[in-house]
Amino acid sequence: MARSRIRATLRDIAQRAGCHYSTVSLALREHPRIPEETRLRIQEIAHQLHYQPDAMLAALCAYRGQKQVADCRGVIGWLTNHKAEWSWRNSACNRDYFEGASARATERGYALECFWLRQPSMTGARMSQILWTRNIQGLLIPPQEGLCSIDVAWHRFAAVTFGYTLVEPQLHLVSNHEYRTMWKLFAELQARGYRRLGLVNRRDHDERVDHNWLAAYLVEQNQLHRKNRLPPLILDRWDAQAFLTWFMAHRPDAIVTRLPEVLVCLRAAGLRIPADVGVAFHSLDEGCKGLSGMKKNSFQIGVMAVDLLVDMLHRNECGIPAIPYRLMVEGSWCEGKTVLSDRRTGQKLVRMTNGK
Repeated sequence: MARSRIRATLRDIAQRAGCHYSTVSLALREHPRIPEETRLRIQEIAHQLHYQPDAMLAALCAYRGQKQVADCRGVIGWLTNHKAEWSWRNSACNRDYFEGASARATERGYALECFWLRQPSMTGARMSQILWTRNIQGLLIPPQEGLCSIDVAWHRFAAVTFGYTLVEPQLHLVSNHEYRTMWKLFAELQARGYRRLGLVNRRDHDERVDHNWLAAYLVEQNQLHRKNRLPPLILDRWDAQAFLTWFMAHRPDAIVTRLPEVLVCLRAAGLRIPADVGVAFHSLDEGCKGLSGMKKNSFQIGVMAVDLLVDMLHRNECGIPAIPYRLMVEGSWCEGKTVLSDRRTGQKLVRMTNGK
């Protein structure tokens, strides 16, 4: 009868390598603080001993860690590249991201701290050294003012970015699922009786989400009856006259947008919202009130970003990923006062639109 082979452990590898078992653990997880020569030697010994990680034991350790009362064992960097240090706070979406990320970081035993790449005399190399010296290995990159690249020593850090404004490098990403969110918005409006749906956006806003809003709108328009298809109005900057000209030419019964100027302009023109025309916002922040549309769930996106980053830190997964993840959160309908809420009223609107 063949004897079963005893499973090799970290202590077995450590004994043969002549080092502490904690060093073996770090080496097998490719921790950058272990010299490359040492890592390769330990990994070769592990291969010779046919070492394999115990998945059940790893799960138990993770479970025990979650059950412990969290304390701030480390810091996660919130890295911005805006022209002014705190201008990222001007965006309600960024504030929601930060609040969700900060709350979740505390639960996972971390503190969230802001770092500004454009402070005087700061360079990517110097910022990398500051973070490394403070043993900060996890970075969150919120949306930037414009499409940009950031140059730090990425091989030293685990990093997650919000949205698509960071063009280079391509990191793991968390975002609202703009395409699916627009699809859900169309379905909600159509259920309320709206048929002629028009999109009004700024070009730079759509570029920041990789053109997902416009793409979803065009696909949905293609599925409508030909007489109900409307061209989108994509503006380089807000232009009230261009908007009113488009509105009078196409007469949508509902407008999909993220621009508050649309409401102001329609009311100034004497139109009643939502009696004459509905306005639905495809990108609402957490604290908005009175507006109908899709909430982005930015707080939850911040939570998920921290969970993804902390898991990467536990695996010592640093550097630019070969295949970046895209972690998406769909929006949720937010009942407001800018579209019809009574579906029976909506059916009346359909009959009026069809000329019956």
